[in-house]
Amino acid sequence: MGAVRWKNTKLSKFNIFLYNENIIFNTLTGYAIKVSEEQMEKLNQGEVPEDIRDIIEEGFSDQEFDPEKMVLKKNVLEPTLLLTYDCNFDCAYCFQKSFRQKGGVRDEVIKGFVNYIRKRINGRKVRVTFFGGEPLLQIKKIEEISQQLKDLDYSFSVVTNGSLLTPSVLDRLMSIGLSHVQITLDGPKEIHDKRRYFVGGKGSFDIILDNLRYAQDYVNVVLRINVDSRNISEVRELFRYLKEKDITKIRVDPHIVHENVFRNEYWENVLPKESEGEVLTKVWEIARDEGYEIPQEVFRLGLCVAHVEDDIVVDPNGLIYPCWAFTGNPLYVKGKLREDGEVEFNGSFSSKRAREVWKGQCEDCPFLPMCMGGCRFFSVLEGRGYYGRDCRKKSYEEVIKLIKYFV
Repeated sequence: MGAVRWKNTKLSKFNIFLYNENIIFNTLTGYAIKVSEEQMEKLNQGEVPEDIRDIIEEGFSDQEFDPEKMVLKKNVLEPTLLLTYDCNFDCAYCFQKSFRQKGGVRDEVIKGFVNYIRKRINGRKVRVTFFGGEPLLQIKKIEEISQQLKDLDYSFSVVTNGSLLTPSVLDRLMSIGLSHVQITLDGPKEIHDKRRYFVGGKGSFDIILDNLRYAQDYVNVVLRINVDSRNISEVRELFRYLKEKDITKIRVDPHIVHENVFRNEYWENVLPKESEGEVLTKVWEIARDEGYEIPQEVFRLGLCVAHVEDDIVVDPNGLIYPCWAFTGNPLYVKGKLREDGEVEFNGSFSSKRAREVWKGQCEDCPFLPMCMGGCRFFSVLEGRGYYGRDCRKKSYEEVIKLIKYFV
């Protein structure tokens, strides 16, 4: 019976064959396996070796890719609230400078946000992201919102420049549900301080480092590194310095500095988009060389906030945007949050349509589950419009090579 069953087994079109490593990775299930050369050859021809048949059927056989089911199965509600457009930094490449505003989120928006969560939770966990500007300028608002949600299965993360995340502030936030922080360092001190500085020009590296050293022992820390032509050669030195200072309990998260729809005076320093996969892979391998783990999130499915109706992104005025990258741009407002927690959508920037941009073009691409037609923001930057296709295949072909470190 076993031979008959496996004779008709259809292998997944989402299998990636890394022949130099004899590794197969499935971009839908996340399964990876190292096989012999003989097994690799058989699998490449569509045959399933008897001695690995169970694992192949479980993780590498033909399975349906259905983003609608992915959304329905999502067991965490993950809304984002921009607490302010104000910031105590004046970073060289910031896309928010042109619409920076003093003040914080309106009281009626806080009420609407809390009511929205209570109406949409449906027995799920709630993980809020507080964004800015610099969200810790509005720490009392975080405390106010968290107090109102404490009876739920609630936690929150903060995307912060790290300057205000002192040990006392971290302790306050942990007591009300903080689980993750994202902090940015763009290189060693002499590099970072030329890029990420306080309003007025003072460098920020030393104070961030002190706060980071404490935070790593108590919460999950994502260390973002914004990479361009001015700091790519200094990344290894940053990792070595962090290791020297015993800052090792972090998840490295490099990103390419990219153009945006607001400002252009910095863009001569950005790296070519075609080199994104190669550059990110290089940074992760440098991190690994220096003792930092490559996160499995590198290979995550492509579902993002722009694809999920319930995971709204709300600004201080109650305006709703498709994702963080569009915030502040009036051309990309998709709705308004009311005080009663209901949302008045304007019919633009549909999450469902965003989930379907790949249809008719990408069905046979093995990277589809990781890409889903690409980033909505990058599609806009490339002049293809919000529902255009932003093919990420070339980048993923590089990044996927990192799977060898997990098998």
